[in-house]
Amino acid sequence: MTDTKSMPLQFLVFSFNRGDFLKNCVDSIIRCVPNSHVTIWDDNSDDALTLSILDGLAKTCDIRQPAKYESGEGKLHGGLYKNMQSAIETVSGNPLICTIQDDMQVVRPLLTDEVLQWHALYEKNKFNVLLHPGFIKRLKERITFVPKLNGYHINRQNRSAGAHYSDIFLTRKDVLLRANWHFSSNEAVNEQQAREKLSQMVYMKNPFVAWLPGVPAWRGRKRTWAMRAAERKGNCGFYPFEIMDEATARQFCERPAKDIPLAESYLTLSDSSLPKPWFYSPLQRRVILRKLNKIELRLTRSS
Repeated sequence: MTDTKSMPLQFLVFSFNRGDFLKNCVDSIIRCVPNSHVTIWDDNSDDALTLSILDGLAKTCDIRQPAKYESGEGKLHGGLYKNMQSAIETVSGNPLICTIQDDMQVVRPLLTDEVLQWHALYEKNKFNVLLHPGFIKRLKERITFVPKLNGYHINRQNRSAGAHYSDIFLTRKDVLLRANWHFSSNEAVNEQQAREKLSQMVYMKNPFVAWLPGVPAWRGRKRTWAMRAAERKGNCGFYPFEIMDEATARQFCERPAKDIPLAESYLTLSDSSLPKPWFYSPLQRRVILRKLNKIELRLTRSS
């Protein structure tokens, strides 16, 4: 494994009111990337369990809880983008930065040469790319392996996000500073900014983080009746992944590039009660409830 004391890796964890998920996320970082630095940017959680877990994590992590986010900008994601901007601005030095959210986890140990390779990329020719460290949930678009970057380009130019930008990324602080980057109020606007300022995002051949499937959703810090109904029908809950041992991680990293890193193909849930295919939104494949959810959100915003 990598000694990140000599090659710092800074994790920025963004959280809100999901204490058990947050603890799993941070525990996975500490286990898989020992000596990395973890800063939790919590969006003013008010759940008792989450507050208790934050108190415990304060012994090993920096905890930041910014002033309450009151403006109308970015309501759908609470204060996520304001917190992301503050997080980047307050990172000291020029470490590798990995953003991650509480409904994700690290799923394998990092190998020594991986962090060396990422640093080497950013040392060359003012490399202005975000690396995507996450396993791919599903893939419908054309994907191309780029050997010199040890990663993939995914043709998502017709999507609102995912071609040049994702809220989950690994980069170095100087990349964002050179681009005069400022997070906007939603992912689509950030995607457009990235298309203007950065090269196409590279999805790592060997990702190391993943979204947990079947997670209850917190959109706009509220859940509609339709969302709660979808969560019940889908048996949404806490389904963490088993973490690969080092031998399995090395075998995964040495596989041929034609074997796309789809989460369902390589990851195993600790609790096998959630059937495949996995879903990542309670409203996925629930047409009527999705329409009702949109109506409820529209009514809430107009009231």
